[in-house]
Amino acid sequence: NKMGNQSSKGNSATKGEVYHMLLVGETGSGKTSFLNLVYNVQLVHKLGFATSAKQFRKYNKIKFENPSMRPMESATMRSELYEVRFEDMTIGIIDTPGFGDTRGFEIDKQNVKDIVDKVNGVEYINCICFVINGRQARVTPQFQYVVSEISAVLPKMSVMNMVVLLTNTRDETEANIDMKEVTSFLGGEIMQENIFCLENPYCKLDKLRNKKPDLPCEEIATGLKDDFSVASKTLEAILTSMMRLNPVKTCDFMTLFLMKEAVEKATLNLMIACQNQASLITVIGLKKQEIDEALKMKTLNQSFRNTYTVPKIIIVYTEDRNTLCGADGCYSNCHLNCILPKQGDHKVKMCDKDIIKLCHCMDEVTNICSKCHHSFDTHYHMMHKFEKKDEQFTYFDEAMKERYEKAEKSVDDLSTLMKDQLDSKLKMAMEEVVQLSKDLINKVNHFEEHASAASYAKLIECQLILVEQRIKATPADGIINGIMSELVKTKEQLEEKLQLLTKARQAPSASKDINADINLVIPRTSAKCSDPEDIC
Repeated sequence: NKMGNQSSKGNSATKGEVYHMLLVGETGSGKTSFLNLVYNVQLVHKLGFATSAKQFRKYNKIKFENPSMRPMESATMRSELYEVRFEDMTIGIIDTPGFGDTRGFEIDKQNVKDIVDKVNGVEYINCICFVINGRQARVTPQFQYVVSEISAVLPKMSVMNMVVLLTNTRDETEANIDMKEVTSFLGGEIMQENIFCLENPYCKLDKLRNKKPDLPCEEIATGLKDDFSVASKTLEAILTSMMRLNPVKTCDFMTLFLMKEAVEKATLNLMIACQNQASLITVIGLKKQEIDEALKMKTLNQSFRNTYTVPKIIIVYTEDRNTLCGADGCYSNCHLNCILPKQGDHKVKMCDKDIIKLCHCMDEVTNICSKCHHSFDTHYHMMHKFEKKDEQFTYFDEAMKERYEKAEKSVDDLSTLMKDQLDSKLKMAMEEVVQLSKDLINKVNHFEEHASAASYAKLIECQLILVEQRIKATPADGIINGIMSELVKTKEQLEEKLQLLTKARQAPSASKDINADINLVIPRTSAKCSDPEDIC
């Protein structure tokens, strides 16, 4: 259904006509006192002040009142419809709990639902009356929050039905608050004829009764008669203004409330999706660390296989005779192709060792070999020679090999896991975040098109400002009894919501953007990499 439809009821009072006023405002602004004034003024009209003063009483239902009444806790706990006859017409006033209750945002959230349910119980609303303490010096974070919460469930067309009541002031000269600043938060300009000031005499009457219960009614009448007369005229002016306004169908309030709930649900869905994505990215980061560690282990143990070369001396047969040195460790081929007769030749009438003295490599005087510098008697004359040959063998460190193969398997397994599972899961998670971001923005845009609230982001900002103010104002014992921790938790949640809303408006729309983001998160590793830095 489209928002902003208005009832076809006329603009002038008819006998038996019922006019509905939604009474809203900050905790302590004087809404309930105004309600009691409306009821008691009728007694003055009927009986005269002196007589009716004896019968003045509270008309708001006590069972819906807050029994604790601590500072900055709303006196009214539930919305309630009160009807009062005023001349020939009936005024239905929906009294609402005050917003900005120190018991927390959950209380305000319940109050919003309660207000919408109560409004939905009537067919139309003629007037939305904002009750504001005219004595407050400026628009406080508390007031901004109250206005943002209320305007979030007020249809855009209802701006034309807004009336401002400045309490604790006789006229605008006594009002400290800047009305231009006030109207800037209400989502539209409030006409001057819809701004009223009221010094509520019922509040004075209530105080006198509490302080001086034995004070005669005549004295009360003398002191407050003029005040009630002025208040009665102000009330008549408010009702006259209300009768001029075109009523707004209450189904629009419920429709807007459901839109706001849809936005909150979409925000929650996006928060969960982002948390799941963050958890997945954390897992990927841990797996990347495991790959890094495995690559380091692989590098440290890659030398498990070592090849050694050992030189070896062998004796090789030759067709010619040679003079060789047999001294320990020498292995010198002192004279190859030597022409001396071979040792053991029976034709030579010399000792085998003496024959060696005749070798060309021997010194004739010392019989020391000029080649190896060993004595002749360490040499041999034979058809063989010495040759050096390098012999290689491989050594395996089994412990290092086991560590290397284990690390290599870890790299392979983790790389496969990253590529085949985590990659696709992250892509799906990122696509879900993109889709939920679009869904959130669509719902926010739809909500903002129909709500009198400036923007959904502004609503969160006002909540955040109020929480920050309460954190600063929380006394030292707030840390002990847990108040501070709850406030800090709420602040973090609001900051997360605001950040999500900002990111949602910047969410990538194409899959290539998602793939690019995944490449930044998931490392690509090769199973053959031996360097821990070789992560593609």
